Amino acid sequence: MSNEPVAAIDFRFRPVGARSWTRETTYVYLQRMNVTPCPSFEAESIELMFAEMAEANIEIGVIGVPGPTADRGLSPTSTEDIVDLVAAHPDRFIGFGSVEPSDIENAVSRIAEIAKAGLRGVTIDPSTASISRRFDDRALYPIFEAAQTHGLIVTTTMSCLLGPYMDDCRPEYVDRVATDFPRLSIVIQHGGWPYVLEALGAAYKQPNIFIVPGQYVHYGFPGSEHYITALRHLLQDQLLFGSVYPNCGPLVELRHIVSSWALPAAVERKYLRDNASRLLGL
Repeated sequence: MSNEPVAAIDFRFRPVGARSWTRETTYVYLQRMNVTPCPSFEAESIELMFAEMAEANIEIGVIGVPGPTADRGLSPTSTEDIVDLVAAHPDRFIGFGSVEPSDIENAVSRIAEIAKAGLRGVTIDPSTASISRRFDDRALYPIFEAAQTHGLIVTTTMSCLLGPYMDDCRPEYVDRVATDFPRLSIVIQHGGWPYVLEALGAAYKQPNIFIVPGQYVHYGFPGSEHYITALRHLLQDQLLFGSVYPNCGPLVELRHIVSSWALPAAVERKYLRDNASRLLGL
């Protein structure tokens, strides 16, 4: 196998021009993680961002943001803006849309529009919607059915930072949806932290569940070692690299962090690229 550095696919990327959190909230969490912001985020420079991606050998960023919400600190970019970003840089970005799942009929209609726009997936974050629901609430099943019908990947953000309550991020809810929609690929962003073992157990049980642990593995959060153990052994094909840019330090430092795990070359390649490539159908 070649020793050339792997050209990574970043499965949690919000480029300059897209956002999940407000800028102020991003700084709060960077400070809490004791992480230095990326220079391109501070300068709001897309040219500098592309230079940082090149230095870190990140070839493609997958743009996905939380669904529309009035929740504290969140200010997600619209699906329409993501479509425009992908159109402007089709070789660098793959886009996911989002729906506000409180209005089921409208969300189902939006799923069809997202697919028609050429986006590869849809973010569904019911806990932060205007009508807060658990991910496995059967009222949401028409939305999952529509995503499965249109061949869209579903992503949902599950960690203690979403809510409003801690148990909103229990990965067991994804397990139930994965059971009822076996042809639907579901990606747990934020790795289900702090329910790390539960998230890994759900993925081990369900081959249609994928996990992007993001900062919770890269920056040594409690339980991060479990993601790495799973990557070395039973979940080599279901964990995906995501920088969570701009909620991260310099991108090249992330590559050093992943290298420090001393994974077998084939496993590191799966994490950085191959699993995402297969899931996205590239």
